[in-house]
Amino acid sequence: MKETLICTLGKHHIYYLNDVNCGFYILLPYKDYTETNISIRLKSNYQMYDPNKNSINAIIEELISYYKNIDNYNITLVLPIFYDDILTRIRTIDDMEIYQKIDSYLGNIFNSAYLFLTKNGIKVNNNIYIINNDSFKKFTNWFVSKYNNRIEYKTILELVKQSDNFNNYNLVETPNINFVVGKNEAPDLVKTAEIEVETFDNYVKSINEEITQNKSKNTDNKENAGFISYILLGVLTFTISLIILFMLVK
Repeated sequence: MKETLICTLGKHHIYYLNDVNCGFYILLPYKDYTETNISIRLKSNYQMYDPNKNSINAIIEELISYYKNIDNYNITLVLPIFYDDILTRIRTIDDMEIYQKIDSYLGNIFNSAYLFLTKNGIKVNNNIYIINNDSFKKFTNWFVSKYNNRIEYKTILELVKQSDNFNNYNLVETPNINFVVGKNEAPDLVKTAEIEVETFDNYVKSINEEITQNKSKNTDNKENAGFISYILLGVLTFTISLIILFMLVK
């Protein structure tokens, strides 16, 4: 497999690896990290990274934009290149034949990435992480379930928490992916938790109110039914009394 150094960040080199079977970009740590996990995210705009369709300068600019914000973290994110529209087709088509082709393609990428990293002195852990992209959710769900002992979903935030620097992070949304960048203070994640708890509490509260209202309705219905039954009993008693009095008088 041909290995091409594209550019260098603060703690990672960006390489392009390709042969007749596959092509992909990968981060190779050269500072701080000697152990990592392979992670991957399918991208709908992968063609902008295809060296057969774009200039090297344009690709370098896109790659730096894509990778720079995770340079300080131990995240070996692989960016696969697809040379046809096969990835685009699974956004709209559930085709097991296409799924199998992509499965084989990704298998070549994972094996090549593993060999490349270990050859450069990086220990690679067994699990492979898929960064979720809703555009390809049906395929990635199928893919993860097929290899559930080795491949699993992770968010970028979860990957950062596995890094030594996870205490100092902040979430930044970019057009390509949600990345995290170093910051002197940690973000207030409590607010997010409070929102989730508040939503849950409101949901429970609404259920309890509904139950209380139903109980109240049932009680009112029972009371109304009892009241009506007393009226009917009184009417019946009065009617019988009149009949008996009429018979005695007669």
